[in-house]
Amino acid sequence: NSYNYLVPTYRPKPLTKYDTHKASELRNIVNEITKLTKESPTYFVKMNDAKQTYLLGIKESAIMFQNGFEELCDTSPDSAFNNKKAYSSDVEKAGARIIGDDQSRLPDGFSIRIESLALSQINKGRELYMTGKGLAGGTYKFQVNVGDDMYDFQYNVRNDANNREVLSGLSSFINKANIGIQTSVEKNPENPNRIWMRIESEMTGSAAGEPIFTLADKEANGNGLVSYLELDRIGRSPRSSTFYMDGTERHTLSNEFTMGKCLKVTLREASDTEIHINFYPDSDRILESLQKIADAYNFMLDSSEEFSKVTSYNLKLSNDIQATIRPFKPELESCGFVFNDENRMLFDTSLTLQAINDGELQKLFTRTSPFVQTMVGKAYEIKLNPMEYVDKLMGTYPDFSKPSEGFSYITSLYSGLIFNYYF
Repeated sequence: NSYNYLVPTYRPKPLTKYDTHKASELRNIVNEITKLTKESPTYFVKMNDAKQTYLLGIKESAIMFQNGFEELCDTSPDSAFNNKKAYSSDVEKAGARIIGDDQSRLPDGFSIRIESLALSQINKGRELYMTGKGLAGGTYKFQVNVGDDMYDFQYNVRNDANNREVLSGLSSFINKANIGIQTSVEKNPENPNRIWMRIESEMTGSAAGEPIFTLADKEANGNGLVSYLELDRIGRSPRSSTFYMDGTERHTLSNEFTMGKCLKVTLREASDTEIHINFYPDSDRILESLQKIADAYNFMLDSSEEFSKVTSYNLKLSNDIQATIRPFKPELESCGFVFNDENRMLFDTSLTLQAINDGELQKLFTRTSPFVQTMVGKAYEIKLNPMEYVDKLMGTYPDFSKPSEGFSYITSLYSGLIFNYYF
């Protein structure tokens, strides 16, 4: 139909849950049209592509405009204002992220002061000259214990291998096993010719100060690879984190922990002052809905002005919608709405974010708000009868001496204007 032919050229619109309707709601639409036509004159309209495109454009924009309000006025658990986001007063030192769908399990806002972070275990092996040869060639067996897991290794050393080749090969050999420790060959910054093996655990923290991993030779003569390279020498013991949550001392093995199965807190740096974790409506999602309202509003003004230039028809739509919103501009501007010299709707993001966090924007976007009721009502009028905003010739007035009859009215001059898949 003409809707499907014309609409892709100017305003694609993704479907949302607000575009689906019950059969009873669709019947109400038909009843509204019938009621409207009982007291309406009959008009003659000369249709063309420009007029059809304009009509479909303003109808689409009215629907998007109304959907923006529906999203912000929605009170369901997954709605814009009920969908929370965690905020940290110092993200460099501590972060928080909501990970669960059931936000009713979120704790109240809290403060946290980090005394020390959880640390991994680091072993530092014996320093050796890179080109030196000290370890005899042969097969060496050793064991690595990581937590409760035990791993047996067997490593071959060539007779002519120097220390750099032995350490590099051994490091790669252990890393490929992927057992929860990472090894590397490090240089002495003061003497680059001297190298040593660094071994670090992937895990952090230790409840009782016990090592996370250990290494031991399987040879009984004490001439094994581990003892010669001193791989079992602990350079830094593991440590659990220490922090104070609302003044209560707590410890975790990791620098990340979960609260109520729905909030993940990340400790990043020790802090002398308290960091505050709070929950506010998801500003990104709210701003997206606000932008949808602004885009639809501005599109209707742009379309009205463009249509007026092409057809010399008056700016009825532009004047109508501006007059409707004008009484509410002081409230809107206090929430970060900005109207430029061309009367287009913009946002002062900092003021809007403040209004979101202070709850002022949510008060403005309630179903009982005069602003919402007025603007949604105007959007409904536009999408119900976009033909009101094009030039037409009046044919006859209704004959009120006879019983009035409703009909599908001029709004359905061409298929798809009203009765399409989403109205």
